[in-house]
Order: sequence, then structure tokens, then C-alpha cells
Amino acid sequence: MAPGGSWVGFSIGLLFSLLELWFIEGLSLEPIYWNTSNKKFQNEGGYVLYPQIGDRLDLICPRSVPLGPFSTEDYEYYKLYLVQTEQAERCEILRTPNLLLTCDRPEQDMRFTIKFQEYSPNLWGHEFKTNQDYYIITTSDGTKEGLENIKGGACLSKGMKVVLKVGQRPPTGNTTGKVGGENGPLPQSNVPIIAGAAGGAAFVLLVAAAVTGALCYRRRRAKHSESHHPPLSLSTLTSPKRGGGGGGGNNNGSEPSDIIIPLRTSDSAFCPHYEKVSGDYGHPVYIVQEMPPQSPANIYYKV
Repeated sequence: MAPGGSWVGFSIGLLFSLLELWFIEGLSLEPIYWNTSNKKFQNEGGYVLYPQIGDRLDLICPRSVPLGPFSTEDYEYYKLYLVQTEQAERCEILRTPNLLLTCDRPEQDMRFTIKFQEYSPNLWGHEFKTNQDYYIITTSDGTKEGLENIKGGACLSKGMKVVLKVGQRPPTGNTTGKVGGENGPLPQSNVPIIAGAAGGAAFVLLVAAAVTGALCYRRRRAKHSESHHPPLSLSTLTSPKRGGGGGGGNNNGSEPSDIIIPLRTSDSAFCPHYEKVSGDYGHPVYIVQEMPPQSPANIYYKV
């Protein structure tokens, strides 16, 4: 592979690695197990979280067959929705619902992962803005028959509501969570730093790749032009050399006189060699063949 191509490949690979690091950077928050065994739904003010851009949060409906560490004896059926403030306050689905997860399979854990990102590459992905509040509620009542309820339900009767304060800080003295364990206050995400570093490194690498590619292209063009010299014209070879003044040589126009052709070669080029093979009748005939450069540099052939 050419040096320019290898540089470009390396630059692109490093750029994608940095972007991947940028997108996966962030904390994985403690999962929310969505059933009545989770006592955090009973906190005063609701279940309040402070995720930062780049963090992830898993919503899990625990199975009941077989029983797990977060299971309830009787399976609880819920539909979880991402809603705005008005709907959360009223515990009601007012518009086209933004459904996150349906918990209706007692034999397996149901999981949904929220990625807190300002821009989603997925057409149906969720996007979050810094310093805004988002809410997750359920209007189901926990029974299979009440799964499709769109008003009240466990949101109103059991406090099953999560407040997501994206990119914000808890007030002083708030102890709704612990760093590294409980959901709640989180350290500031370093996504902006990584984004700046990735962008700067990508720019430098792309500039270096462009300069290297341009130099390689110029060198290739130069070598190409050196190896393709224009051929000598046969008309030049057959033109007689007219002497000036009275007769110093046999030059009556019927035969071409001796022609001395200087051939200056380069180290990397092949020079054309002209060899006379016929000339008894009419103009001389020459065979042109390529030959490698000779030493010394100036070679004269008598034709």
C-alpha cells in the first residue's frame, strides 16, 4: 500500500475509535427494578435522578418465574411511558404515548436501556436536553387486566414515577442517592473534554494525511513524467545535413549525411535507441527500441 493510503487508513481508524470512545463514555446508572418491592418509589418527592449526558439507565421488570432477588411473588404488569411535566403531574397519557417498555412476561426479565444523548443516530431514538426535566410513569395498576390503563394506575396509587433531571445537580443536602451505588447525584460527565480532544486529534490527523497524500501524488507524477520522454521524429533522422559552401563532403541530396544524435539519459528513464536497418532504396528505415541508461551520460550514435 502507498504511504499516503496507509496514513489515510490509520487516520480514519483512529478517528472512529475516538468517536466510539466519545459515544460510550459516561456512567451506567444503577438499574431501576419496576415493581412494588422497590422502596425508592416511596421517597418523598418521588424517585428523582440526576443523569448527565452520556449516561445510561436500565429499566427492568423482574420475572416472577422463577423468583429472583428483585421479584414479587405475584408478577406485576406495567407499561412504562416517557412523558412531559403535565402528563406526569396528572398521571395521565394525553397524547400519542412514548412507550418505553411493556412488562407482560412473568417468565423472563424485561429490560429497556435509556441512553442520555442530545443527538441520536437512530431515527426513533430518544434525545435529551441539558437542564430539562423528563418523567417516566406507568398508568397500569399492576394487574393483567389493567395493563392498558391510560390514567391513574400505579403512578397515582403507588407513586411509580421517576423524575429525570438531565444535566442538573441535586440541591445541597439532598441524599436521594450515592455516587457509584444508589441512583442520584452523579459526577460531572467528561464528554465535552473527550469530544474536544477527539475533534482536535481528528483534525490534525486529517491534515497530516492530506499533506502526505499530496506529496506522494506529486512524486508519482514526477516519476511518471520522467519515464515517458517524447520519441525522436523519424523525419529528423532522415533529413540530410546541408553543408555550407563548396564541397566538403558527399552531400548531393540522394543520401542523408551522417547525423550525430546526442542522447542524454536520466537515472530512472529508458532512452530510445534508433538502429538503421535499411536505406538502399528510398528513405532509411529505423527500428526504435528501449534500452536502459548507459554511463557516461552523453552517448552518441552514428546513424
